[in-house]
Amino acid sequence: MSLPAGSILDFAIPETRQTVTARDAILYALSVGYGGAPLDPAHLRFLYEADLATAPTLANVVAHAGPWMKQVGVDWSQVVHAEHRLTIHRPMPLDTPLVSHTQSLSVVDRGAGKGMFAAFERVVSNEATGEAVASIVQTNACRGDGGCGSAGTPPEPLPPVPNRQPDVSCQLAIAEDAALLYRLNGDLNPLHVDPAAAERGGFRRPILHGLCTFGHAGYALSRMASGSGLAALAAIAARFTAPAFPGDTLEFQMWRSGQDIRFRCTAPSRGATVLDNGVARLA
Repeated sequence: MSLPAGSILDFAIPETRQTVTARDAILYALSVGYGGAPLDPAHLRFLYEADLATAPTLANVVAHAGPWMKQVGVDWSQVVHAEHRLTIHRPMPLDTPLVSHTQSLSVVDRGAGKGMFAAFERVVSNEATGEAVASIVQTNACRGDGGCGSAGTPPEPLPPVPNRQPDVSCQLAIAEDAALLYRLNGDLNPLHVDPAAAERGGFRRPILHGLCTFGHAGYALSRMASGSGLAALAAIAARFTAPAFPGDTLEFQMWRSGQDIRFRCTAPSRGATVLDNGVARLA
């Protein structure tokens, strides 16, 4: 990659606007596991427009800046999600104009031909009042680039999970059509639907969106942290360590200390850890 790191940091990422409807919120909830218990009133709150609640990880797909790195000159076919951090400042409002502002934070160069990591922050706010709804820090692994130099200040590393048995765990079966449904939230990267595009990216078949796995983690944590119903989250973060595939059964493991949670997600049938260094906080 000939583009220097400073050019990535200086790139003016466009503002993005969106008004979230009840349909948007329900579609998202269905795509990250909330439809698994449709007769449970706690689940139905996220699926039925009467007194609708919004999933805590919904902010991940709202007013997204899209594939702006492609415009910079990064090899988009080789970009995968490496790490994600979400802080929820207030519940996602419906039928309210929202705006997001995104800025690059850092580029960590691994060397020519070895790729680089690019981190950026997106803040979703109420356009009329300026009140922040959610803050997202995302790190992408740009596997087809490198040799660009490093710049900026990367996020602090996420801590490892405890070295003991989890306090609680649960398994979720991911549907074969999960990526086809999740992409309707706005991420139309062919890596998740087109077998040829997945092969070009180095995968044997289309992979699940990283943020679909992340959304399922938010749902699983909400379930495991509540004696009944679904607990509210104030923050959630994790490192993506291996792809999940549609059709996987994922196991979510949780360690809890008061309002603070550590977690990990594995695909036991493949012996793969999908999410690691997970950190969350209950609202």
